[in-house]
Parts: sequence; C-alpha cells; structure tokens
Amino acid sequence: MKYNKKIRNIGAILLAGGMGTRMKSEEPKALSGLLENPLIFYTIKSLMDAGKAFNVRRGISGYRVFLDKIGTVIGHKGELVRNYVLKEKRFKRKGLALDFSVQEKYLGTADAAKKALDLFPEGAEEEDVIILPCDMPLIKPETFIETLKFHLDNGNDLTVLSVKVENPYSYGRILTDKKGYAEKIVEEKELCDFTPDTALIKEINSGVYIIKLNLLRKFIGRVKPNNRKKEYYFTDIVDIFYKAGLKTACYKSGNAEEFVGVNSKADLINAQKILQKRLIGNFIEKGVNFISDDNVYIGYNVEIGENSVIYPGVFLSGKTLIMKGAVIENGCVIKDSAILDNTRIKPYSVIENSVIMNDVQIGPFARLRPETFISEGGRIGNFVEVKKTFIGKNTKASHLSYIGDARIGDGVNIGAGVITCNYDGKKKYETIIEDGCFIGSDSQLVAPVKIGKNSYVASGTTVTKDVPGGALAISRTPQKNIEGWALKKMKAAKKKK
Repeated sequence: MKYNKKIRNIGAILLAGGMGTRMKSEEPKALSGLLENPLIFYTIKSLMDAGKAFNVRRGISGYRVFLDKIGTVIGHKGELVRNYVLKEKRFKRKGLALDFSVQEKYLGTADAAKKALDLFPEGAEEEDVIILPCDMPLIKPETFIETLKFHLDNGNDLTVLSVKVENPYSYGRILTDKKGYAEKIVEEKELCDFTPDTALIKEINSGVYIIKLNLLRKFIGRVKPNNRKKEYYFTDIVDIFYKAGLKTACYKSGNAEEFVGVNSKADLINAQKILQKRLIGNFIEKGVNFISDDNVYIGYNVEIGENSVIYPGVFLSGKTLIMKGAVIENGCVIKDSAILDNTRIKPYSVIENSVIMNDVQIGPFARLRPETFISEGGRIGNFVEVKKTFIGKNTKASHLSYIGDARIGDGVNIGAGVITCNYDGKKKYETIIEDGCFIGSDSQLVAPVKIGKNSYVASGTTVTKDVPGGALAISRTPQKNIEGWALKKMKAAKKKK
C-alpha cells in the first residue's frame, strides 16, 4: 500500500492490578524480578520498542502510527508500581505519556479495562488501543508490529492475538465461524460452556487485543459477570462485538513461547530460562563466545563485546560491561563493573562496582570490592583483596594481600602478604604508594602513610612513617640464633614420655 502520510495515534492499556496471590510475595506481581528487572519493565519496553518502529519512513498500512500513551491499571500496592514506572529512566520518551488508573475492587479484567478508559476520554486522539496483561514479559516488539499491521490492513474492529499450542490446558479457546472470524472465547474453567469439541481446539487466546477505541467505549458496558467467579471477563468482548456485526479476527502468532504468563514462582523460573536463552543467543550473534550456554547467568542490563569468552559458572549482573576480547573464566561473579578490552578474569574471582582497564589479569580467587580501579597491564593475583583503591599501570599484587583505601602508582610490585592497615577502629585512612616502589612480602603499611617514588620496603617491615623517595624502609628486629636449643627441647620431650 502506498504511504500516504496519514497519521494514526494508538494507545495501550496495561493490566497490572492483580493480587498475584500465587506468587506468594509481599510485592505486587508487576514488580516481581526477572533477570533484575520487574515483569512490567519488559512489557512496557516491548511496547515502546514497537512504538519506535511504528514511526518509520514508510509507516504501517499507509499510516504513520504513533504510540502516544500507555495507561496502566494498578491495584494491589499500586503506588509501588506507579513509582517504579515514573522513575524508570528508560521509559522517558518525548511524546509518550505514562498514565495510571486505579482498580479499587478486583472485579475482573473487563472492569480493569473499563477503568482504563478514563485515561482515554471522548475526543482522545487515539483511534485504537492495544490491551494486554503485564505478566507476559516475553512478547517481542515485532509481534506487536505484525498484529497492528494485520489489524489495520484488514480494517478490523477487534483483533485477538492468538497462538496454537500443543497443550492448550487451562487456556481460553477461540471459536471461529466458517469465514474464520473470531466468534467467541471460551474459558476452560467455565465448564457449562466448555464442550469436548471445544477442548480439542488448540488455538488459544494470548490475552493481547487491538480494538478501536470508540467501539470499546461503546460496548464495554455490555460485559456481564455471567460466570462462576462473578467477575467481568474481558474475553466476553469478542462475543459482544461479533453479535453486533463488527469485524472480529485473529492474528495467529507462530511462537507460543512469547506468550508464557507468569503467575507463580515456577512460571517466573520458566520465563527466566527462556529470556536467558534469548539474551545469550543475541550475544552469540554479536560475536560473543560461550563455552557453554547452560550454566551461566547474564543479567538483562549486562553488555558484552565481541570476541569475549564466557566460561561456565559465570554470574554477570547489574550494569556490567564486558568489552572486546575479555575472558571471564569459571565461577566468576561480576556486578556493576566494567571489564575492558583483552582483560582476563581467572576462576572464582568476585568483582563489584569496579573498573578494570585493558590487558589486566585478575585472580584466581581475587576479590575486588567497590570503588576499585585497576589500570592497564595490572596484575591482581590469587587471594588478593582490593577495596576503594586506585592501582596504576603495570602494577602487580600477585599473592595473598589486602589493599584498602589506597592510591598506588605505576610499576609497583606488592609482595605476598602485604597489608594496608587502613582502619584504627574509628576511622579509615589512606595509603599512598608512588611509582616504581617495591613492597616486600609480609609488610604492613599503617595508614595514613606515604611511600615515596622508587622506594623499597624490606620484607617483614611495619611502616608507620612516610618513606622518602628512593629510600629503604626496614624495621626488623635483630635475628638471634641460640645453638642447641631445639635439640634440648626434643630430649626433654622424650623424657616426659
């Protein structure tokens, strides 16, 4: 169809007011966490991504389509949902309004949709609305686009997004007439309407609809609570539209996986597995190498660059960035951190809120606590703990050390067992080690203290005063050898036996 520059505004109604009792959680179901984002995040993001694609040069079905409002129906602890949506920076988009309607009594999905119409009053610019629940986080933007195109191409008054499944148990079945138009949705729990023939139908209702707004406003009041739960089922709107002679149709999606609903903890785990596989698949397409995709956790907000390698047992969470060519080996836990190009994190290292620059090697069994910065070429070895510290280029701490509240220059060597004694029981103090220093094994640096450039701290030294540049600091007690002492002790022990 030729693009004719006509504009068509659409809205969305998101049903997020349910109690979610099967989740067995104090928080509203809409805020249940899935790969570190609430369920409602994925639904809104998918709608927004579809909205971006709607407004393309050639438009959809001859229209330039604008998604200009998402109205969310809230109920149980709804203020928490409202606060999250309004504070989420990723939902800020010019021309998109985020509004809310409160369902005070839980009278069913049709009642919730009716409440949402207050957000789209008479004379509103929107001509169609997408209606969907907030607990289907796997729907892709492309599915919304394809359904809307079908809706507009065919001039439908109501379009139901349907899908065929092998096991339709517990889902509403869609009845169609001889011409293929959607006639009715029958819920399995309504036994009086659910015949054996209906049970054989494998085309189910996904819970997603696109409806002309003026007709929804006109007919929503005809939905009656004629069911066992005495609730107002939105599915009844299909029967009402069909009997009114309106054009009702189904857009059949080919991917049932997108319509997995989350109503319990088990559902949440299932959705997470699907979403995790999808994320890993996207990374693989972008050139990330996974030794295995079965035993890793990658948070939704994590970014990974091409030619990186992710080993089994890795846990990446928060706003973590893994850059090109980085290698993250078995069992590493990394949160809210940046790992730059060609850096290698060896097994079972834990890194939190830190920045690791290019060509660094960490671990194995290292721990980097918040506010740690490791410059290019650094080496942090096994059983080294670093906290709130800047470490300069090509500096090494290879074994069994604690480095906290420190500023360390370039080319420094920190021996095994070195400790920065940064805490006196009340306050924490800073240790400064300038470029080119050598800190011998088993030394203690009692902060606040400064080790000058190119200085040498002898092994076993306790440093309590500043060390001038180029100096040697040593505080060993003189060694005394008492000959024959060990032999006498052994003879005395034998006599006791």
